[in-house]
Amino acid sequence: MARAEEGLKSEALRAALDEALAGQGKRLEELLARHGAMPSPKPNLKLAQAFGAELAAREGRVAALLRHLSDDISAPDTAEVFLPIAAAHGWTGRLREERDVAPAWAALEHLCADERGPVRVGTLSALVTLAAREGWADRLIMQADLWLEQEDRELGFGAAALVVEVLSDARVLSGLRESEALFAYLTRVIDKVGNAPRSAERSDGRRRALTSLALTLPKVVSAQRAGERGQAWLSAECERAKHPDVRRMLSDCIVKLSGQSSADAAALRDVLAESAKPVRDPTLRRKGTGRGKQTRRTR
Repeated sequence: MARAEEGLKSEALRAALDEALAGQGKRLEELLARHGAMPSPKPNLKLAQAFGAELAAREGRVAALLRHLSDDISAPDTAEVFLPIAAAHGWTGRLREERDVAPAWAALEHLCADERGPVRVGTLSALVTLAAREGWADRLIMQADLWLEQEDRELGFGAAALVVEVLSDARVLSGLRESEALFAYLTRVIDKVGNAPRSAERSDGRRRALTSLALTLPKVVSAQRAGERGQAWLSAECERAKHPDVRRMLSDCIVKLSGQSSADAAALRDVLAESAKPVRDPTLRRKGTGRGKQTRRTR
């Protein structure tokens, strides 16, 4: 067991946790905020992981405590923003022990889509740690697929954006058993982004989803287990892509892939170019366009 998964070392924190589980949580919140290293670019993830390990098999009012910490609305530039970060690791700890499964997934969905950057960083860490375990990457994808049905548009986009980013981690990709489920999920995320109403184009969650896709797809295609299947899947996505935002995202993926396999990237670039809408007047194409294909976007 990794050191960060051994639970809390501080006697003061453990005593405060006992008090919190008995209904007196003020001292625990004060200690977590004091030692959470917030506000800063790097929250104390070791503490959050130890907190999650400590709560994994605890008895008592664990779900109520984690729900309270998850619901904290402190600003991102305060020390208290660490509380939902700790909660995210607490929920994944409960999932590992098959405890409070339904409330854990529900809380994590909201934490994934949280508008505060530090909370998303902490939730990303918690989900990567969980999904890197045997069998959990597939379970995460199954759950995330259900989240795509969310009627709340910002919540749906936000949760998908963070899950897709989790899938960019090499440890998570190497542990996947069902690659077809992964490709099906990514296709659904692309469709959700591309088929969104025009009013959604200003959505921060949708923007983050596009950014996460551009980060993750090249890694998925390059993963050893994906192999030729990943290349074929991405080629099919390039062929059917219509929305300009999706096409730009796919073009960015191809540019990233060009540094790994120029031949594969060139084939994908040709497919994406062929699926583009024809220019209104080809005679107006400026002389010199088409140069430097490997480092520029495809229309």
